[in-house]
Amino acid sequence: MRKTLFHAALLAACLPLGAAAQPAERAAGHEFGARFSSSGAAALDGAEPGAEAGVATYQLSWRGRAALGAGTTALLGLEWSRHELDRIGATWLPENLKSLTAQLGVAHRFDARWRLLVNAAPRIAGADGDLRDARADLSVLALASYDANADLRWSIGLRYGARSDRKLLPIAGVVWCFAPEWELCLAWPESGVSYRATEALTLRSLASIFGGDYRFAHDPRPAGARSGPSWRGGWLELREVRAGLAAEYAFAARYALRLESGYVVDRRFEFMQRGLELSADGALYGTLGLTARF
Repeated sequence: MRKTLFHAALLAACLPLGAAAQPAERAAGHEFGARFSSSGAAALDGAEPGAEAGVATYQLSWRGRAALGAGTTALLGLEWSRHELDRIGATWLPENLKSLTAQLGVAHRFDARWRLLVNAAPRIAGADGDLRDARADLSVLALASYDANADLRWSIGLRYGARSDRKLLPIAGVVWCFAPEWELCLAWPESGVSYRATEALTLRSLASIFGGDYRFAHDPRPAGARSGPSWRGGWLELREVRAGLAAEYAFAARYALRLESGYVVDRRFEFMQRGLELSADGALYGTLGLTARF
């Protein structure tokens, strides 16, 4: 129930994919991304004394769009991610978590003010081993957006999660350009305020949610600590709540480099359905990303 309420609060307060998932005005194109992120090791509450964990993440992504007709665009994507866990002491955590997610969507502009996005995101995710031991998950998003004027967009919709306690969740949010060069965006998984300092440089203050759910192919507990039913086939949720500052620099018309740094306000590892949650002290994090658009 706690996990459901956490996600419900986030989805109700934020605009999932609101700015990013809505198609750009160009009808066709491709976007490639590479990202590395690292958050420092911190003591784990709920594990053995002296246990710590940090997270290093590698991500590669591709997104494409193609015109299907007047005002209608197909949206496709693929993202691979891998979290390497820097473990100290007896944590019961795996060495790594990985996932592969596809994006299959259609966006339609009805007129100058109304748009509709429907997107399905099938995903496989697992812990240790390789993706052959992973299991599938699915989420579906339906999002309607209304441009009140050139500076204000409202959005409302529904999200279906195959593994969620509450399968259907209502969502709503806003993107507001409240002054020249300034924008407020309440969006999933990142919200914040951005300032366009120059044609090439954008500065951001932001809060974001980072992580996901991953299935164990094997019981993660040491052989001497196993009692009761096997944990094989269970799911581990990694969740970080981050607050930070970012700078994004666009160059050569097609490329953008992003540097981000800040603090992990909350980090949790939850062995879902097993009644065990490990929470960590705060830690610094840093991110480097490169995006290319064609």
